[in-house]
Amino acid sequence: RSAVTGLGLPDDPIAEIISRLPAKPLFRFKYVSKAWFRLITDWLRKLKFPQTLQGFFYGDNDGNNYGHFFNLLGGSVPPVDPAFSFLPQLPETQKFILLRSCNGLVLFRRKQYLNAGHAKTLGYIVCNPATKEWVTVPRSGWTLAKGQGDYDPEEWPAITYLIFDPAVSSQFKLVQFCHDSGLNMSQVYTYSSKSGVWSERASECWSSETVGSCVGSAFVNGMLHLIVHRSYEQLSMIVAVDGEGEKCRIIHWAEQERGLLVFLGQSQGNLICMSGHIVDHQTGFITELSIWVLEDYGTEQWMLKDRLSYLQLFGEVSLSRCFLSSPIAIHPDRNVFFFVYSLNGKLVSYDMDGKEVSTLSTLEHSWTSFTPYFPYFAESSALAKKQ
Repeated sequence: RSAVTGLGLPDDPIAEIISRLPAKPLFRFKYVSKAWFRLITDWLRKLKFPQTLQGFFYGDNDGNNYGHFFNLLGGSVPPVDPAFSFLPQLPETQKFILLRSCNGLVLFRRKQYLNAGHAKTLGYIVCNPATKEWVTVPRSGWTLAKGQGDYDPEEWPAITYLIFDPAVSSQFKLVQFCHDSGLNMSQVYTYSSKSGVWSERASECWSSETVGSCVGSAFVNGMLHLIVHRSYEQLSMIVAVDGEGEKCRIIHWAEQERGLLVFLGQSQGNLICMSGHIVDHQTGFITELSIWVLEDYGTEQWMLKDRLSYLQLFGEVSLSRCFLSSPIAIHPDRNVFFFVYSLNGKLVSYDMDGKEVSTLSTLEHSWTSFTPYFPYFAESSALAKKQ
């Protein structure tokens, strides 16, 4: 008889059953009871699969303030080193800029300050906070056309995403979308940790489009999903991209019916969108968010799951859709959403099932980057360096 589950089965057959379950129901079964939670968590840890959400790394974009972590598990000691002290102190690298994460790996931009008014991007670092492994990635080499600006082209408007799917490979990829000074896509580059080189990709299919960098992304069905704005049609859509930077699918969004897309994420294997109707086009303010779930990926069947107001979240009636109040994450296993109010640093969660808003913390440090953290315990040949 299992001492863990209380079932009339020994632990070995139960472990065998668990090993054959797909990830989505497996994570749901964790919440059947505390005993099931311990059993399944221990099993996932043995397999060294990415675990569930533990918290958030956050910091600003000048490299002075990236080493902060909010621990969702509670306790005064974070489960990882928030300062990333294991990263190499390379002589030419003066700052690390926190960008984003994917399935346990974290992406930084390396930056060098040449003088008070000019900085240079040296490339990137991909690391695993759980194993303290890391690897440097060179810059792609993209530059703006002459006369389009004197700022560092890989600082902005190039947007770089990390793709890592441990169920498929221990290797990772980077996809970089490069915009011109008019914010139209001009080039796409991809990097493979297996080859160790950047490749320039055809960008004709991205013409006159802009990737929305402040509205989240989602890794679902083995592809990166992004919100893309098409300027000449004045519409937004969701685009699924593979590791080669190719458009694999366009998921259309009825903006007039559902509102403006303000955030994209994934939970329980589904794409989740938040949208809002602008009530003042001069300020861009909205008062209410709608939560949509793509219940059928094949037929693009969206279901409205909930509505909530900024008054519920922060006690304010009208807030800017992208600058003052930001949805920052969706829990991967539960219907829980996270927001932060930049005027006072208040971090709140919203439980859609119980319609409950909880104030989690008031952040003590400024932030412009906020990325969720899922521990991944397996060592990787793609991250061969360890300090």
